[in-house]
Amino acid sequence: MNKPLSQYFSLNRRYSRSINIERDLEKIDALLGYIPTERSVNALRRILAGLTEKQSRSAWTLTSVYGTGKSAFAHFLASLCAPQSSQMRQKALEIASEPLGSDSSEYLALTENIPSRGLFRAVVTAQREPLSHTIVRALEQGANVFWSALDRNKLDVAKKLVDIAGLVATGGAVDSRKILNLVQEVAASAKTDMLLIIDELGKNLEFAVQNQGAEDLYLLQQLAELSRDNGSQIYIVGLLHQAFTDYGERLASVQRNEWAKIEGRFEHISFNDSPAQMMRLIGQAINRSNAEAILCAINSQAAEWLEGLPSDIKDDFTLNLLDEVYPLHPIVALVLPILCTRYAQNDRSLFTFLTSAEPYSFRNFLEETAVVDCSQEKGEEPLPVLKLDRVYDYFIEAVGMGLASRPNLQRWVEIQNLIDDAKRKDTDTLRVLKAIGILNLVTTTGAVMATRTLVSLAMCDSFSDTTFGHWQQVIESLK
Repeated sequence: MNKPLSQYFSLNRRYSRSINIERDLEKIDALLGYIPTERSVNALRRILAGLTEKQSRSAWTLTSVYGTGKSAFAHFLASLCAPQSSQMRQKALEIASEPLGSDSSEYLALTENIPSRGLFRAVVTAQREPLSHTIVRALEQGANVFWSALDRNKLDVAKKLVDIAGLVATGGAVDSRKILNLVQEVAASAKTDMLLIIDELGKNLEFAVQNQGAEDLYLLQQLAELSRDNGSQIYIVGLLHQAFTDYGERLASVQRNEWAKIEGRFEHISFNDSPAQMMRLIGQAINRSNAEAILCAINSQAAEWLEGLPSDIKDDFTLNLLDEVYPLHPIVALVLPILCTRYAQNDRSLFTFLTSAEPYSFRNFLEETAVVDCSQEKGEEPLPVLKLDRVYDYFIEAVGMGLASRPNLQRWVEIQNLIDDAKRKDTDTLRVLKAIGILNLVTTTGAVMATRTLVSLAMCDSFSDTTFGHWQQVIESLK
């Protein structure tokens, strides 16, 4: 009996939408399915060293381009610092236990040194506005979560915060010098440490540039330098798309030097994964809990690929990884992260391809493609896989990838024009041209270069696929 692949595979729901740290702070659904990558585990360890071991650093910037999961990581970090009794903290600890090790000193420090009432979590997404306005909004958000309405009515600092937040909401001016005192007052009233997370911090920096290095930017330096003398520590995490000082390139040299001093108060954490790490993330994102009936066939096909792939590509795979990325063709799994890193929005575009309902998406492939519900036996057709020509159809035809804003637009245009010129040719010729086009987009040299053998393999469902010779002939005809 044939069944669609969608009955065997699904995508972990965490990847179906992006994270907004303000909106999702207390939403358990936004945390479910979060998978710590190597970059996020590294960032977590470095920040936890400050939070739990009370090391000298109390301020960090996470820097990477769009779509690499910084906001999702920030949400995970904030959840680890929630009250001990909350579902958010329990789930976040469960997620952290695997990469850190539930019996490791790091994990034990995390469970023991974050107070039972949690930290005062002031999280905010910045706008092009003074930094003081952003911080006030963060404090207001944190107060609404940390204190009950009854407590806020009793606390003088909460009332003061409401008044200042109202002023900010109407566009009023706020003396940045008073904000530092306000932060300290809030932390003292909360009687716990404060975690201030500013997503899109670059928008504050852009505003400062437009206003010739607005003075309230020094708030960052002052906050980062606050000591623990009053009993509470202020921890700051800023999320950026490029290095701090890159935002100030248009400033005068004197101002740029001042920015560099401010940046020096923060520990810089690069938040980028290699394509190989992103490929492992694909495997983790594909839920195959219902695929038991075809697991034997998947493993058999994966073993063939591991044996037959060219040696310079084989090094990127293990048998387990080939199992996990199915129903993607191994070459597709290898190419997709490179394609999304160079031409799109990294993880965001990658997981949009996997989870969206757009034509030619991975999700649609699962719904449209049927497989026999039994273990593969000798002589049967191989299991179907999503191939490079479908990747082309998705990114070029269905989405367009925002090419007008991409620096490598010319390469896309050349390839698309060549394939458009060949549209009168037969279907298999077009499919081969699309596969060649995708391979040429990611490299013109090296392991994934569009050689005759690699392209032929890219068109086959398995390494022993009997159609290999057919694809060789199609390529020959194109010469």
